[in-house]
Amino acid sequence: MSLCVFWDNKMTFHKLVEDVTGFCDAVTPLMLSAPFYRGKYSGIIIPTGFGNTSYSKLLPALRACSDRIENYLETGGKLLVFGAADFSPKRYDWLPFEFEYHFEFMEHKLDVNKSSPWSAMFDGYDSNNFACDGWFEKYEGKPAAVAENGFPVLIECPIGKGTLILASTHEYPSNAFLREFAKGEDTVF
Repeated sequence: MSLCVFWDNKMTFHKLVEDVTGFCDAVTPLMLSAPFYRGKYSGIIIPTGFGNTSYSKLLPALRACSDRIENYLETGGKLLVFGAADFSPKRYDWLPFEFEYHFEFMEHKLDVNKSSPWSAMFDGYDSNNFACDGWFEKYEGKPAAVAENGFPVLIECPIGKGTLILASTHEYPSNAFLREFAKGEDTVF
């Protein structure tokens, strides 16, 4: 089992994942957009801010490899995508389904579906006052956590044999979540 974080360079988030799961590969936009790049991961994480060009140059690479992302999910991979941190409605256009994200930083009282394996995202956090960078107004899948405004901030979406998880949460995922996310067979990306 191995996890990967797509980002412009190695950062603190990579270290958190390594500390919890033992390994975290760092994949940059240049590697990701190269047609010959192949990795094998039990899960891939795309951090908050991927859609804001002030923070990251990742979005064009995600668009360039959207077919590989869909294939990764179809064949059993897990993909965790955080908030785009941008007002443009087209920041999730590289995913196999249409999603609309509303960017607005706010603390929310969350209704967390404890039957979802991904509810562990909130372990150790106060779900009555949880920081989010937005919410999803149009989505596929099933909400695992909903803000008091009625919109989800955590969604699980089965795709083929895999799972897409969308999160507009602004906190790092809990250690319990990362351990659960890392479980399973590695899938070729």
